[in-house]
Amino acid sequence: MRWLSIDHGTKKIGLAFSDELEILASPFEVWPQEEARTLDRLVRLCKEEGVQALAVGLPRHNDGAESATAPAARAFGEALAARTGLPVRFVNEHLSSAEAERLLRERGVKPEKRKAMLDAAAAAVILSELLEERRSKGTPFGTLD
Repeated sequence: MRWLSIDHGTKKIGLAFSDELEILASPFEVWPQEEARTLDRLVRLCKEEGVQALAVGLPRHNDGAESATAPAARAFGEALAARTGLPVRFVNEHLSSAEAERLLRERGVKPEKRKAMLDAAAAAVILSELLEERRSKGTPFGTLD
């Protein structure tokens, strides 16, 4: 199943894709957050890329409670799901940016490039966590649950 992962922000969104076998999560791009225009672009992207499901990062605090920005991420994911007809899964994104920063630094990405890539890398971290959870639960390939 091909997933599109979204690291939702108020100014930017990071995007990542899985391969169809759900093995890899790869950073794609970082887009400016322009609400309706961004949704239009994402609907086209989902069609062009054969996306079958959406993963949207849900901001949470250390204690697991949703952060103040979680309702906006949830509303964005639900709006995209409604417009595409695709199922959406909300994934705890706690520390995904920190993990993405660490991975980019370990790979030797220069600080100025890290900043530009960070949101897409965070979307890949979010998607990697979802794919790992699916593997650990033994979710059959091509199914949602």
